[in-house]
Amino acid sequence: MPAYWVLPSNLSKIHPEVGYRINYTTSVTQRKTLDQRINTQSTTPAIRSRAQKLKTPQGNLEDLSPLLDTLLHHSKAVGLSGMEKYYAQYTQHTAAAPSSALPPCLAKSLYDESIDASDLSAVLLVCEKHMNAVSVTDEQAAAVEEYTRQQHLSSAWYDYRSGRITASKMHAVYATSLERPSHTVLKQVCYPHTQHTVSTVQTRWGISHEGDARKAYTESRAASHTNFKIEPCGFIINSSFPEIGASPDGLTMCECCGKGCLEVKCPFKYRSCSIQQALDMKDKDFCLQLSSNNLQLKRDHRFYTQIQTQIVVTQSNHCDLVVWTENDFTVVRVFPDQEFWEPRLQKAQEFFKKVCLPELVAKYYSKDMQLHVPSEREQ
Repeated sequence: MPAYWVLPSNLSKIHPEVGYRINYTTSVTQRKTLDQRINTQSTTPAIRSRAQKLKTPQGNLEDLSPLLDTLLHHSKAVGLSGMEKYYAQYTQHTAAAPSSALPPCLAKSLYDESIDASDLSAVLLVCEKHMNAVSVTDEQAAAVEEYTRQQHLSSAWYDYRSGRITASKMHAVYATSLERPSHTVLKQVCYPHTQHTVSTVQTRWGISHEGDARKAYTESRAASHTNFKIEPCGFIINSSFPEIGASPDGLTMCECCGKGCLEVKCPFKYRSCSIQQALDMKDKDFCLQLSSNNLQLKRDHRFYTQIQTQIVVTQSNHCDLVVWTENDFTVVRVFPDQEFWEPRLQKAQEFFKKVCLPELVAKYYSKDMQLHVPSEREQ
């Protein structure tokens, strides 16, 4: 009768071995095999020299489509840019450049590396020669607006904003010192390209829901305004004060109200609130307030400065501010406030002359603040 003994227990110490010599058969299987050999005349099976592989069905793009759609919506993963279904979402469609009408870009045309940037008075003397470099004709302003209608999707939009005080930066420019300007403000005004890659949950959420807010606004206005229409726009420069520019979310027109502009805000912080709930929080960051039971934009809020700039630059009669959340939206109409605007225009023009020009011509401020200044290739 064949000998029978108890199989040894699993080893507590593992010794290294060449892969093909390792027996991956479990102790239970070895016991069953031994029992079969004792009770039958079966041949000795070969040891299993590799782990058993589970057969996993191969995925295809159709199966992965829901996941890929989610990735595109929430993060715009770069890996999707090479797929036929998604590549168009990553392509910039920029209008053909009417080169003869476009003015030069300030950040690319003014810098002179031969200027000694250590002496501000000497730099300012050179800047006097370039004061007219910012000027544009009405024809040039129209060409820039048309060429930049893709806004943040277009590199030209950043080019023409470089060195100009935009509506969204007017509040910060008004608050900063001309002698010791904020590093952050200078960087945002003179080198907006450096902000191109900055992406936060808040900004992504706002951008992804701008279309929802625009749709709600359009539907609410179309029913109560005669021949109402809204058109996209690019970067708008007013030839009367070309140091300043604006990119509202649209230009509106109707027979009853005339020309207006549109600004959409989708505040992430209040995304799940109604407008009333946001008001009840008494949060100074929320842009709206109740006055005589009417919603108003807070006059000391940065959005008020932004919208006043948009109204004046676009020569509009008003601006409709749309505040949208997942549960509510409202439209607040803002009218020109000349008393508010005049000191801010004066400060912006001084900021351009005393801060922007020295930086654009000689990089006077960036040399001291160790600011990374993008090269023309990076821009």
